[in-house]
Amino acid sequence: MAPHEGKVEGAACKTLLSVWSAYVDSFINTCQAKGPAISPCREQAVKRNAQTYIPPVKRLIAIGDLHGDMEKTKAAFNLAGLTDQQGRWIGGDTTVVQVGDQLDRGEDEVAVLYFLERLANEAKRAGGALYSLNGNHETMNVSARFRYATHEGAEDFRRWYLLQLVGQNMKRKCGQAAGGCAAPLLATCPEALGKSWHPRYLALTPGGPIATRFLAHQNLVLQVGSTVFAHGGVRREHIDYGLDRMNAETAAWMRGEAPGWAPERMPWETMPPWLNQSSSVVWTRDFSNRKARRVRCEDLMEALGAMPHPAQRMVMGHTIQAEGINSA
Repeated sequence: MAPHEGKVEGAACKTLLSVWSAYVDSFINTCQAKGPAISPCREQAVKRNAQTYIPPVKRLIAIGDLHGDMEKTKAAFNLAGLTDQQGRWIGGDTTVVQVGDQLDRGEDEVAVLYFLERLANEAKRAGGALYSLNGNHETMNVSARFRYATHEGAEDFRRWYLLQLVGQNMKRKCGQAAGGCAAPLLATCPEALGKSWHPRYLALTPGGPIATRFLAHQNLVLQVGSTVFAHGGVRREHIDYGLDRMNAETAAWMRGEAPGWAPERMPWETMPPWLNQSSSVVWTRDFSNRKARRVRCEDLMEALGAMPHPAQRMVMGHTIQAEGINSA
């Protein structure tokens, strides 16, 4: 053996293993997304929580609840001139805020999350931004309340779990850690949950792969210039509690870092108590009631006036507006 030949082979093997790991991640990501997905090495670029306040931007777009409907999700972005026919970002420096509820009701929940992740990365590289917020359906799912999930939704997460197993096994054959292909053990699921919901529970429980990768970094409240975004609405009491504080506490809970959290506990036990109240930022309908006489305009003006930065309007989703966009 020539001098240093063993070291060269060792280095080559490490490089090959690294390439193999990246290939497996890309392959599984593409399968999960049912289309293009971002490179694993770029994932962390969009994982930090956004600041609660962002200075004014040239063009600002809001997109409502998506609920696992991939076809309508793509149509909304395309209609706004944000994507081309292949679903690639063409919005330039546009800033987009999706106001929550990516989960439940539809059959492509996982693919919608991957789609938003990829677009956020592409927007950032083009000088724009895409921010997705958490709505009540994200908080319900992380707390293991699946009453609005469909049979197709359960099957969607079963498919997610099987693909994770494929990636995990492909890596293990080369002695590598699962990394982004981790598939938690089904045996750790609560017995009270039906087996068809186990993959969904493992993905979305605090600290779970989907909760950590896609949801934990999403704000509850975001202000861009003079426009405030929230899924349900921002009340004066929320501002007094602290919007940064609410965003941080929700993120910690979803990452599995809330005080007292342990895998053997049920997720709702460590959920921030204010998050599940009917008056919370993800549940309130004070400013979006379809009956105009029930919209609390005085409270809205009080909340806008109490924002830490000057605010002129509030944009929210949550409540169906059968006759189109409504304004208080």
